[in-house]
Amino acid sequence: MNFFKPVFILPLLLSTTLFAQEEEPTVSRSRVVDDSTKAIYGPTTSRYYFEENVFFSDFKSQTLDTAIHDFHQYNFIQRLNYEYHDLGNIATAISPIFYKLPEQIGVSSGWNSFTPYWDTERVRYYDTQSPFSNMHLVLGGEGRSITDVDYTRNIRPNWNFGFNYRGLFMDKQILRQARGDRNVVSHYYDFFTTYHARDSSYFAFFNFRRMSHIQLENGGVAVEDDYVLEDFFEEFAGTNLVGPQSYDLRTNLHLFHQYRLGKGLEIYHVADKYRQYVEFKDNLRGNDYYDFEFLPNSAVLDRTVFRTFRNELGLKSKRGPLFLNVYWAARNFNIDYKWIDENDIDLETKGIEYYAGARAAFDISSKIRLSAEAEYLLSTNYKAKAAIASPWLDASISRYTYKPGFVQQLYVGTHDGWINDFNNTEATQIQTLAHLRKKSFTLSVGGTVSSIDNYVFFRSDRQRSNQKVLPEQLSVNQFVSSPELRLGFLFWKKLSLSSRGVYSIVSNEATSAIQVPKVFLHGQLAFQDIWVHGNFDFQIGLEAHWQSGYFANGYDVPTQQFYRQDHFMTNEFPLVDVFFNWKMKRGRIFFKYNNVVQAITKTGYIPTPFYPGQINILDFGFDWMFFD
Repeated sequence: MNFFKPVFILPLLLSTTLFAQEEEPTVSRSRVVDDSTKAIYGPTTSRYYFEENVFFSDFKSQTLDTAIHDFHQYNFIQRLNYEYHDLGNIATAISPIFYKLPEQIGVSSGWNSFTPYWDTERVRYYDTQSPFSNMHLVLGGEGRSITDVDYTRNIRPNWNFGFNYRGLFMDKQILRQARGDRNVVSHYYDFFTTYHARDSSYFAFFNFRRMSHIQLENGGVAVEDDYVLEDFFEEFAGTNLVGPQSYDLRTNLHLFHQYRLGKGLEIYHVADKYRQYVEFKDNLRGNDYYDFEFLPNSAVLDRTVFRTFRNELGLKSKRGPLFLNVYWAARNFNIDYKWIDENDIDLETKGIEYYAGARAAFDISSKIRLSAEAEYLLSTNYKAKAAIASPWLDASISRYTYKPGFVQQLYVGTHDGWINDFNNTEATQIQTLAHLRKKSFTLSVGGTVSSIDNYVFFRSDRQRSNQKVLPEQLSVNQFVSSPELRLGFLFWKKLSLSSRGVYSIVSNEATSAIQVPKVFLHGQLAFQDIWVHGNFDFQIGLEAHWQSGYFANGYDVPTQQFYRQDHFMTNEFPLVDVFFNWKMKRGRIFFKYNNVVQAITKTGYIPTPFYPGQINILDFGFDWMFFD
């Protein structure tokens, strides 16, 4: 660990020296502009890009997004293509419906119920000719709001700095007392800067990210054993819990920099220092909702701290259409439990992992790319992936062996405790999507096949006298096949119809650890046009989603884990939203009425057992760009 700290700090000192040594040219980039009579800056004078654009020596910057198409899709379930389910309110604990391969093959915390809210904040880097700021605000009904603010500017032509802030403020949707009676409060922010030498021989990217996510737990709607669906949508329905709080705090310090050794050859270094603090507390002990008290004499204040520090050093080369990369990485890890003395257990809770890896890409043409990557965690795990991306086919095959999360291996809290010695999970996944594209018609056919061995998951067993939800590992293979069809039509260049259908087949469905809806359907009908001499750009339409009923994973409050259950089947329900998007100069506005069907039937949908989904309600949002 002591060796890697100087390696991490040295590049910062080097880049500071470069800033000091480099002088501004006396003549270049000087220009005289008249910004007093007309606006010369706008979306085309501020561009953004991502770190991988530089890493893969395939630099492509993008203009700022001013399109109104699907501007109304602001909540996370829609942004994630309805492939996740939550606790019925925006920014609550969330879990994928379909099996997904992990990002990390080595140790991980396993606390992932709020991970999508961290992952969706992808750091952008900018090149601006003027200071750029953007304000995005959503005012949802029943006290649900989102605030997103961005600011960036070039300090010098080759040096940019900026920050982003996102706030999620969600009032309770059940038994809400008044405005500000929160269900979720989340603050995310990041600071970023990028620098490059005049001749592009040196690049440096640096960012710091932080997310503080608090969820006030309610345990779902309280119902009798002989409940019916309508009970979950009663006006004065009660909840199982009042007061417990789940807390997830994450920070990450990131540095990437590279130096050109020769034509088409670069050396690079990446460092990431990550910390996750997870906490559960409840000021009221003894609630009948909990099935067990593992620590009966302690305060209900369970916490876990997980830390990693990874350094990657590698070489990469881009010659014509071929990109090659090899690297070596070291990753320190440490996990600390509040109620455990780590010295008393056999499980390794701190240590260092060594990785060796390679990446390759070959551009057959400007539109067709073959790529491959492989990573080996010495003596234990590996991952390998090959893919093709083209206008007519997108396909990939992946093979992973990865470690179970710490929370699945070891946990001690007020209401739960276990220690396991699970084997590595092995998974193979094939994804294909063949495309037929015409001027007014598109057709995509393909699907996903997943085969998982030694699958680790949480299961609920109502026959247990205590700790009804526990982690398990299956030795039986889990096999899921999900063929998929997508259709798109464009009529008169203004009316669009898009749809997606997925049909899933699960082996041994009745006893499988993986449960998915057999039928998954989504569609949108929209009309888009520009009126009033190009000054009224709008889109109006409706969006619909439906999936068959299935035994969706339940949610365990004290451990923040989603678990397999077989006693509550979610209902089949057509979720229909009506929306209107409008663009005016540098601003965009949307109105969306959620869940039209519930306004008629007075009954809604259940995304997660005992947690009713979003009610029928009107949302409003806008964003505005500033270039001065």
